[in-house]
Amino acid sequence: MSKLLETAVMAIDEKKGEGILVYDFRSANPFIDYVILCSASNLRQVHAIADNVWDRVKEAGLSFRHMEGNKDSRWILIDLESVVVHVFFEEERQFYRLEHLYADLPRVDI
Repeated sequence: MSKLLETAVMAIDEKKGEGILVYDFRSANPFIDYVILCSASNLRQVHAIADNVWDRVKEAGLSFRHMEGNKDSRWILIDLESVVVHVFFEEERQFYRLEHLYADLPRVDI
């Protein structure tokens, strides 16, 4: 597991992110190695998870690009260059069902 991926997963876990899934995108996209999906039971936790991922990656001196979403967002995307993190409010995750979109991609055990 790459240091970036490990840092992001640990940051999600620190803030009690739920349903963490990691997909290996290397065969599907030349720019993204991994995509992480996770969810939270409330909006405050969604933002706490996203902020913690961002902070832990910066603290580790690892690469990052940007975070999409504002204080009212129920889905936040964090672009860490080779790793993309989706943090969902549980209802949004059920609605968009990215797990079904990524079903043919290999999952990474975490």
